[in-house]
Amino acid sequence: MTGTPDRARIGPTGLIARFVLSDLGRGFVAFRFQAYRWIYASFVIQQIGFWMSHLTLQGLVEERSNGDTLAITVLFAALFAPALFVGPFGGVLADRVERKLVVTLSYYASAASAGGLALLTGINGAPPLWAIYALAFTLGTTFSLLGPSAGALVVNSVSSEAVQSAISLQAAVQNLTRVVGPIMAVEVIGSGRFHIGFTGFAVASALAGLMITRVVVDARDVTMDGLGVFGRIRDGFRHARERKPALLAIATTAMASVFGVSHTALVPSFTREILEQEPGQFAKIIAATGFGAIVGALTVGYSRVEPSLQRASLSLLFYGVCLVGFTASEQLETAMAWQLGIGFCYFATMTTLQTLLQQVVSDSARGRVMSLFVISWAGVVWLGTLMLGALADSDGLNLGVRPTLLLTSSVIICYGLAVTVISKGMPTGSDYPE
Repeated sequence: MTGTPDRARIGPTGLIARFVLSDLGRGFVAFRFQAYRWIYASFVIQQIGFWMSHLTLQGLVEERSNGDTLAITVLFAALFAPALFVGPFGGVLADRVERKLVVTLSYYASAASAGGLALLTGINGAPPLWAIYALAFTLGTTFSLLGPSAGALVVNSVSSEAVQSAISLQAAVQNLTRVVGPIMAVEVIGSGRFHIGFTGFAVASALAGLMITRVVVDARDVTMDGLGVFGRIRDGFRHARERKPALLAIATTAMASVFGVSHTALVPSFTREILEQEPGQFAKIIAATGFGAIVGALTVGYSRVEPSLQRASLSLLFYGVCLVGFTASEQLETAMAWQLGIGFCYFATMTTLQTLLQQVVSDSARGRVMSLFVISWAGVVWLGTLMLGALADSDGLNLGVRPTLLLTSSVIICYGLAVTVISKGMPTGSDYPE
């Protein structure tokens, strides 16, 4: 666990302070800490730009590939594959280098990559797919280095009692921006002015980097252990194995990514082929997911029940049920309603898992363990997108979009049920009072 930050950084006072300390405002208690408020504000700005550019990327690839499902899944691989290979090194950085510096430089690198995409699409309105994939891969590498340090910096900016609030608020605003960004992207995609979406992300990332420079957290003691980079990675894995149920929580995150979140790669095809909607309308489904996710994340933040693996697996089980409902949808409105449930369950699951992990690990290994979380979340999701694309696409097994979604939802339901049973009585954060 993390200690209590310097009281000089605690605020605000007056009416707002009374609210966040009240029973009604307990889910917002992390806002008492000035460092967290800077982190939160920068995260909001950067995420709005990210989601706008993310949907713009999907729309651009869909246009350039004439709606080829496999081409879109390759885009997801380019964005998320780096986490599998670069994520462990990001974890070592988070434990050996000033975390604020890593986050700041990563935001600036994101701005540069997004700027490259803006130039590419602004100068050449029809860039080749390989160039789009190359810049997407660069963005993915930056995100992989950013993730462990960003997560650890959030925990370092608040007291131990406010960790659950801090993580749930981050997840909630991530999904608020997941609504705002796609709404902004609809017009960009529909008009074909893709460079606007990428320019917005570049500006947002640069501004977020400037804001992080204002963050002040307590200095950390970094023990020189004499281990090399790979030795530190192995040590982080050992720590996760010792702090049960960290490894099973990480495995559950991976299952949710490979068989759950990867279904979003099929949403454009599902919207076009099954719902018979115009290009760009899939962004409305993504936005609906975001609305549900906001509620799911805040529900965890307000909960008085300690985060546990069993609670997370129950949420994952219901996620699978909602995915079955989405797959059976024939109308856009029905699909959006089921995606509200999917968003709620997914982020209730992920917020619970992330909070549980942050509570059971020690700060000296926090970055490396959270890099395993990043790998299990973003590092393997591309495997799921490639798998689902190969199953659904005519150039693969040609199962079609709907049967593929039914298959993946069945896996989620079975896994969620199994972990719900075996996780009963497993340790929680209170069993590791450090």
